[in-house]
Amino acid sequence: MDIKVRDLNVDDVFTVAEMLGKITKSARAELIRAIEKKKINPMEIGMVFAQSLCVEAKEDMKAWMAELVEKPVKEFGKMPPRTLIEIVKQLAEKDDIKDFLAQVSLRVKEWEETESTKPST
Repeated sequence: MDIKVRDLNVDDVFTVAEMLGKITKSARAELIRAIEKKKINPMEIGMVFAQSLCVEAKEDMKAWMAELVEKPVKEFGKMPPRTLIEIVKQLAEKDDIKDFLAQVSLRVKEWEETESTKPST
């Protein structure tokens, strides 16, 4: 497959954290636990991440992945399913993926702390 995932940037941290805010608290907790393991397996985390987001933040995930491979969302949606695996594989191979995941985890924790201190309406 001939796709290339662009380098991650600061905006991606916030994009991913925002998407994670849309998934269930238990799914977020599972993902954060996976990220915080001492021996991190980026491919495994990528698959857990993708699975959670594909279910609960489908359109956001599709738009972000399309952006990662610099394709319009409509064109990305017509690509073969193996494209998703290739994207996760390429992300897992990036040198800074552990730092990226740690930053996402921090943003999600901050979001959860903010949400838990808001008064119930």
